[in-house]
Amino acid sequence: MKSKRIFTLMLALVMTLSLAACGGSKQEEAPADNAGNGEAAGDTQDFGGAELVVATWGWAEAGLKTLAADFESKYNCTIVVDPTSGNGDRLNKLMAEQNDPTADVALLTKSFAQTGNEAGLFEKIDTNIVTSIGDLYDIAVNADGYGPCYSLCRYGIMYNADALEKAGLPAPTSYEGLFDDQYAHMVALPDMTSTAGPYMLVAMAEAMGGSQEDVTPAMELMQEKKDNIDLWYSTSSDVVNAFTTGEANIAVFMDINMPSLTDSGLNMVWVDAAEGSFSAPATANVVKNCKNPELAQLFVEYLISKDTQDKIAEVMNEAPVNKNATMDDSLKTYLAFGDESMNALKEFDEAYITANKEAWIDTFQRTVAVQ
Repeated sequence: MKSKRIFTLMLALVMTLSLAACGGSKQEEAPADNAGNGEAAGDTQDFGGAELVVATWGWAEAGLKTLAADFESKYNCTIVVDPTSGNGDRLNKLMAEQNDPTADVALLTKSFAQTGNEAGLFEKIDTNIVTSIGDLYDIAVNADGYGPCYSLCRYGIMYNADALEKAGLPAPTSYEGLFDDQYAHMVALPDMTSTAGPYMLVAMAEAMGGSQEDVTPAMELMQEKKDNIDLWYSTSSDVVNAFTTGEANIAVFMDINMPSLTDSGLNMVWVDAAEGSFSAPATANVVKNCKNPELAQLFVEYLISKDTQDKIAEVMNEAPVNKNATMDDSLKTYLAFGDESMNALKEFDEAYITANKEAWIDTFQRTVAVQ
């Protein structure tokens, strides 16, 4: 009896150790399996119906909800869009709520995101979760580890060919040339408070013998020829309205607006300016002290992953920034796509522009924007 009892105890011990070994084996295999599939840790996590608040442009709300449908299903959560109008309004709201933010993720153009980074509004990206960073073009990656770009649009010159032909005017070729008297009262240009204003200022200054440190040549041209420019815009809708009413026939504007203007019956033509077309990338930023930090990081990964990037152009009418993304050929006629287009975009020192933007705005408003 005693021998039988000892044998039974030993058998039970062996079975217990075997089960423990099997359990340990599965736990060790899981990370390797995730790594092999390119999935971040927690990729299948259930967030129990959590609400992730994403602050973005009002016009982007519908597209963002379309893009986010699979994310909501995958993580059992709901994307709540906070459509706070312009970049400046969104940034001001984030600053006002810094200690108790309502947004988890903030979408901003690169220059406004830089201001937020320097103000301590955003968390750095967790590359254990946001694993697609390495698939992005260099222009889309923040060198300091903050939120990456998930899409971009180009700024260049666009004009209504019928209006210029009727006036007997040649097609414009440069930002500097738009101030020429022959185009007086036909041009819409970005205000210095907008995303594109400082970019155009620096691009012109560099081409005119100045630099980002010395924008005097460009600023003086704006001051001298300010009466030739009827519209200094701060919102896209102002430019669209100006084109449709005939108030403007030439603009430094975003490529994403070409289709809608063309569909309205205008004969629109795009020009890569001599000083270089530049981009206004849209960034995805995890808000510091937000209510759902892990889910926010996962949403950034979702936005820049190939599957979502394949849909960016069609859904948002913006260019994808993932090198592996695909795009319908019809969209390549006006959106930047591929190595050649991305490498041709003029880049700027965002930190320098952020540090000097207020001074430029002050000079511009006192000497250019005044009538």
